[in-house]
Amino acid sequence: MHPPSLQSVQHPRPCRPLRLTNAFTLIELLVVVAIIAILAGMLLPALGKAKDKGKSIVCSNQLRQLILAAIMYDEDTERLPIGWYPPHNIWYRQLQPYLGRGTNVSGRGVFICPSSVQRDETGVMRPGGVWGFLAYAQNSRINLGRADMGMRLAKDPTGTLLYADTDGWDACLYADEDGTANVLYRHNGGSEWSSGTARLTARSNREIIFGTANACFLDGHVAPLKEAPRELFTLEAESPLPR
Repeated sequence: MHPPSLQSVQHPRPCRPLRLTNAFTLIELLVVVAIIAILAGMLLPALGKAKDKGKSIVCSNQLRQLILAAIMYDEDTERLPIGWYPPHNIWYRQLQPYLGRGTNVSGRGVFICPSSVQRDETGVMRPGGVWGFLAYAQNSRINLGRADMGMRLAKDPTGTLLYADTDGWDACLYADEDGTANVLYRHNGGSEWSSGTARLTARSNREIIFGTANACFLDGHVAPLKEAPRELFTLEAESPLPR
């Protein structure tokens, strides 16, 4: 048996390194990362606005429930709820039976705007305003220190508000011109410190941004406010003060 000739021997060819044609270069990766960062920067504010809008819609629906409860209360008693008149129960207790709770419950539920997030005494962030159970207040021109004013006195129900956003400190709501102004413009980019009350806006390290406040009116409609002048609070049927 003859050995094979050198010419007939098949020598293996040297291996060539594979070229990964689908791999990204460093520059391409950096471009992709930059594009993602730009898109995130564009989307995050939009998502924040959408979240704020959703909370504002919930707030408006809750105010609608409150004004309907107040209208039913007026139909039953021929007067609107009490704003503040110790030792009587006041509005955020008087309306509870029309919302499925007892008059021994203070606020909570629909009385809390979902945007009313503040830090409690333990340092935990939670909705519910200053006290944790209230984020709205009642028109201070209606049954403050009295209990006899009702819908019959309202000459302009469409232009007279009853409840609106506040920080929850007060039971009663005051116009922007008042020294105790407390309408809170927390929606549409506003902050929890956006009222005219000095005790809020004078605090250091607070981000004061005015957006809009939600308010409900005696005719049952709900609307956003950019300002709350005294004419929205006044019942024109009230007797003028003596000069």
